[in-house]
Amino acid sequence: MALQLFGFHERPHDFAATKAGVPLEDCVFLLDFSRPLGRLRWLGALNKWVGITVGLLVPVVHQAEQSGGYVISIRRGEPYFIDIPNLWKKNYGLKRTLVATPIGGLDIIANFARHFPDDCQ
Repeated sequence: MALQLFGFHERPHDFAATKAGVPLEDCVFLLDFSRPLGRLRWLGALNKWVGITVGLLVPVVHQAEQSGGYVISIRRGEPYFIDIPNLWKKNYGLKRTLVATPIGGLDIIANFARHFPDDCQ
């Protein structure tokens, strides 16, 4: 399923993300603007340095974590492919201040698998 983003009026730099087609109330991952956006480029072979950008490696963080370690992929032509770099230009370096009640690591892994099944391979 395609990436869905949900914005918040009261927190304009927070965006909930999912690829599971669930409503906002069930989204537990946010875009993580505290880490850099990665790019996959093509110039005869996939690389990170030169060529046409064909994919993005988008950092996400679980709402119960202070800092995230998960990354999702967005391919050229998918919804938000053009918008994600613009969001990073506007919000890069911002850290979240709102963190939910901590949960176990296995629950976070299970939530990631539920919301981003294609990125678990």
